[in-house]
Amino acid sequence: MVNEITIWVYDDEGTSELSVKSVLATVQKKLKTAGIITIQTISSADILNHKLASKSPGKGVLIMPGGADLPYCQKLNGLGNDIIRQFISKGNIYIGICAGGYYGAREIEFSGAGYEINGARELAFFTGTAIGSIKEFTNGQYYDEKVGSKAIVTLDYANGQQDEVYYHGGAYFLADADAEFEALATYSNGHNAVVSGNIGEGKYLLSGVHFELCPIMYERYVVAQADDTGIEKESNLLLAISNEHYGEFIYKEIDKMIAGVFEKN
Repeated sequence: MVNEITIWVYDDEGTSELSVKSVLATVQKKLKTAGIITIQTISSADILNHKLASKSPGKGVLIMPGGADLPYCQKLNGLGNDIIRQFISKGNIYIGICAGGYYGAREIEFSGAGYEINGARELAFFTGTAIGSIKEFTNGQYYDEKVGSKAIVTLDYANGQQDEVYYHGGAYFLADADAEFEALATYSNGHNAVVSGNIGEGKYLLSGVHFELCPIMYERYVVAQADDTGIEKESNLLLAISNEHYGEFIYKEIDKMIAGVFEKN
């Protein structure tokens, strides 16, 4: 029997257009999962109307992209998050990227340029705290929309491999002492950059880096709009994102998760 997999990409208030468009452009190309893959965007209203459950159980991936997670809370707290958590626990997969990574942790501690966001998060897939932004990667600058708070960082994977990935305001994941999870990749300082774990019959993966970025989208939404002071660095960031193997290691981990979860269903 051929697997039919639906990848839902959250697209609503708070999501970054760059992140959403990049996921839509890269996910089918980068994933090597066998089967028929359908990619659709999904809104908070769709989730509240139980659209996630409209497909057969055990064949869904929900991707929460980068952006800002407070609007996610405003739209989904309560019933929406209950629906998401039930969907994952029944044998599906949650992928949280940057803001979506913060959103999947039990607590967040976020420092931006001139402001802080702290508090509990309802999904609480990761038993611990998502902490950022990480100013040691950006010459002491906390997250803002300027190019100075962006960087290419080195990730160290559990298999000994390394990768260079785009960072802009993401978290590191500090686990509780009794947390059960897997650290898939760490930053150069040893902190957890990508984590995964089990939720009932399903799984989650939370990433502090933007492994999903598509160079065409980055050029369209970022480089083309950069001013004279930022164009050189933005062009260098684009060059790193344009590597044909960009994001490959994390997508391989998602492939493993899909195979492990869906083969049981």
